[in-house]
Amino acid sequence: MAWSDAAREAALEARRLHAKQDILLHVTEMKNAKSIKAKGIIPFQTSNWIQAGSKQRYGDGSIFAFTKKDDAVRWAAKMDWEKNKKMGSGKIGIAAFKTNKTGWVRDTADPLSQSGRAGDWLKTHRAVPGKSVRAVVPLSLNMVRKMIAKR
Repeated sequence: MAWSDAAREAALEARRLHAKQDILLHVTEMKNAKSIKAKGIIPFQTSNWIQAGSKQRYGDGSIFAFTKKDDAVRWAAKMDWEKNKKMGSGKIGIAAFKTNKTGWVRDTADPLSQSGRAGDWLKTHRAVPGKSVRAVVPLSLNMVRKMIAKR
């Protein structure tokens, strides 16, 4: 039985998504860094993104992460600009954590932001233990410049 192009593409995507991935990256406010290192990244916390009219949270309480540094830097720069009107303010950071990707699925909620992505954008409802967090690094203007120069 021959596979359709769509079925073949879906199978390749599933294999790629569930391949062992050592490090994922999560964008957060630096005020959360100490707690993240100690307690981990916990789902259903206060959302970073609120709908303007209804003041309801975006998303379903998931934890979001990236497989590629460039995507994390781009999202962190967007978040820094939205919250601080600056890129590299030191108030937004990127948490790197070790995982085997069990329980992670592809985040499809914002295809416009994902255009030009370098890797997978993932989400989960499972907590990331503090012992898995390797570092939380503040976004710097230099990180943004390096990401842009690659494009």
